[in-house]
Amino acid sequence: MRQLFFIFSVLLLIQASMVSAQAPDLSRIPDYNDKIKAWIAYCDTLRLNPHGIKGNFEKLQEAASLGLEMTKPDDYENRSKFYNHEAIGNYYQVKFDTAQYYFYKALASGQDAKSAQLIARACVSLIPVNFQLQQPEKVDQVKNILQSILDTTKNLTILQDGYSALGSYYQQKSYYSTAQDFYIKSIQLREKQVDSSKDARKKFDYAILCDMLSKLYLNTQMTDKSIAILRQGQRFADVSPNVLNRLLSSFVEAYTMSGNIDSALYYNNQLQANAKNSASFTSEIVSSDLNIGTYYIDHQNYGKALFYINRGDTTAARMQQPLLIFQAQMIKGRYMEETGKYDQAIALLNQSMPVAKQLSRSLYCNDLRYMALAQKGSGNIKEAVKFYELYSEQTDSLTKETQSRNFADMQTRYETSQKEDRIQSLDKENRLKVLELQNASRTRLVLIIGLAALGIISLLLYFIYRDKEKINKVLNNQNEQLAELNGKLALANETKAKLFGIIGHDLRSPVSKIVQLLQLQKEKSVLLDESSRVRHEEKLKQASENVLETMEDLLLWSKSQMQHFSPQFSEVNLFDVTEKELALVLQQAEDKKIRISLDFPANFSQYTDENFVSVIIRNLLQNSVKYADPESVISISGEGKIYSIKNQSAQGNATQLNARVQNKQIDSKNSGLGLQIAADLAVSIHAKLFFTEETDHTIKSVLSWENGVA
Repeated sequence: MRQLFFIFSVLLLIQASMVSAQAPDLSRIPDYNDKIKAWIAYCDTLRLNPHGIKGNFEKLQEAASLGLEMTKPDDYENRSKFYNHEAIGNYYQVKFDTAQYYFYKALASGQDAKSAQLIARACVSLIPVNFQLQQPEKVDQVKNILQSILDTTKNLTILQDGYSALGSYYQQKSYYSTAQDFYIKSIQLREKQVDSSKDARKKFDYAILCDMLSKLYLNTQMTDKSIAILRQGQRFADVSPNVLNRLLSSFVEAYTMSGNIDSALYYNNQLQANAKNSASFTSEIVSSDLNIGTYYIDHQNYGKALFYINRGDTTAARMQQPLLIFQAQMIKGRYMEETGKYDQAIALLNQSMPVAKQLSRSLYCNDLRYMALAQKGSGNIKEAVKFYELYSEQTDSLTKETQSRNFADMQTRYETSQKEDRIQSLDKENRLKVLELQNASRTRLVLIIGLAALGIISLLLYFIYRDKEKINKVLNNQNEQLAELNGKLALANETKAKLFGIIGHDLRSPVSKIVQLLQLQKEKSVLLDESSRVRHEEKLKQASENVLETMEDLLLWSKSQMQHFSPQFSEVNLFDVTEKELALVLQQAEDKKIRISLDFPANFSQYTDENFVSVIIRNLLQNSVKYADPESVISISGEGKIYSIKNQSAQGNATQLNARVQNKQIDSKNSGLGLQIAADLAVSIHAKLFFTEETDHTIKSVLSWENGVA
């Protein structure tokens, strides 16, 4: 749990220097550049705080203010550095708005200095600060500035710090795979020189990044990897008390999650000993105690759990840090609920719930669940039901949000990989073009041989026909019969083309959905917990059953239509047909957060062919869901002789759609094949298919029997 609260501050510790802690005597330094350089080095030391001195960040703020007074107005480079220190001093005094202001001043000065390194440094700091202030638009703005620098620079320092900042950015968005890639890139760049370097700053940065990556692995339940990366950073734990205590606390968290309580207690004891009589690392002490308390609650060892929970709660209350107090309230509330002290549990959970709701949907769900159980235990059934319903609603929303983020993570990771592998992709394309040319040459050769054989056969037939005039008459009669058969064959081929076009088009979407689900299961199975895996398998089963049912319907229909592609008219309930076809597109609609509204009576029917109208409605629904704007509404209505589907689509164009349905040539490569087939079938059932467009980008698909003859 600890990573939820401290990932912001971790980034801001990166980039510090290790120099003398003594303030320089500026009166003994006459040169302006040397004076500014010495004062910046002093600020760097205060920032790192290698000896864990209390009140160091107040001193850093004062020193940075003095540095700005000393710096010339047009010395943008050094002003950017002092603004950066001023911001960090305010940040660690929990003055986040003021810190943001000075970080933006550092960014502006870096831009005036035309220094990519200073711009990148400001952006690296602004990403976690803007996240802390819950300003996503500003987060994305500085992230884009940083990304543009990383795409063009070869500066190793910028790349190291920039990749770690992007890792934090994507971790906060829960894009864990993408975040892992950037953290590993940053660590790999530092790995090349960290062991041989005498610069303690590089060792400090490396250890902190290992700690951040370990938190990412814990988010995805990969405790073995979390412990392994902490081991890599542990060899530099003595570079600063900040690093040592963060690593010790992270070991406690990783071992409690892995179930190794003995190792967790070992590292917690070290942390207690190191932080004794010091207020600098209280957050790590509180988090470690509460993690151990949570472990004992999970294992129903409530006696041991209470000791660590009370100790963490007492320390958090003494420090008056809201996030730590919230953490203690939530865990203690769970303890009270499980030990039957329901009234105390309700009081604590009421205190923690507003903070949980603001911080994380996952934490909020946990609070709602424990609150429902506590209310039930105290006999407040009505309140218990209310909180359980809220819990169910939030859990469903969290599941959908997680799925959406997983897909977005996969897309982002793919796009990033695509950019880096562009040259390799071009080489593959060139090889494919060579193969295509070779295939084209072989095809031409086969065609030439075929034409030559056809010419020889025609010549032989010519001599045979010339010498046998009597047979010519018989052959002429046979040719006439053959022409008639060819006409029937052409009609049969056209019918077959329509049938296979319908089958191929209607099966493409559900089969594609199965492929996507299987690909996700193959590549991301380790990211799915048990409940997510069950839901994923249920979706896969449902998609498979939909494909099987659709295939059986289409094959039975195609078998009945192979001799005569003609409709069989009867009274057809279009409400039932619509509900059946909606099942095939429902998942796709949910993925885009599209709501589907049926605005016509359940007995709405037309005198038509059920199979023909099913294919038409199926294609119209698939087309509407595919091109509808995310989070929009698709409205399906029926009245009189009119059946219509309305959807809002920024990329829709009724003129193009009407032109597409008027095309009479069946072409499986045509992107409008489904609409073309639907329009053709509409004519067969004496109906007309057309599209209209409204001013708000709403496309209306209309199937009309008004002028038809039944």
